[in-house]
Amino acid sequence: YNINCQYNKYLKDRIASSIYLSIPIGMDIIPGICLWHVHGHQDSCYVWYASNFIYGTGRIDAEIMETLWVPLN
Repeated sequence: YNINCQYNKYLKDRIASSIYLSIPIGMDIIPGICLWHVHGHQDSCYVWYASNFIYGTGRIDAEIMETLWVPLN
């Protein structure tokens, strides 16, 4: 989730070269990075991968476990 900007670059190639994996026809994979993490990336990652700009993405806090750890550190 935090590395989608890099991982997604060759995802389709890796899946195509696998005998075990395939992407169904008509399925679009839209990579995203949770807002908690996207601000730690390059500025260009924000506009491409922030959930604010992905159509149909809901507003959720997908990082609840990490925010709960803060008081414990």
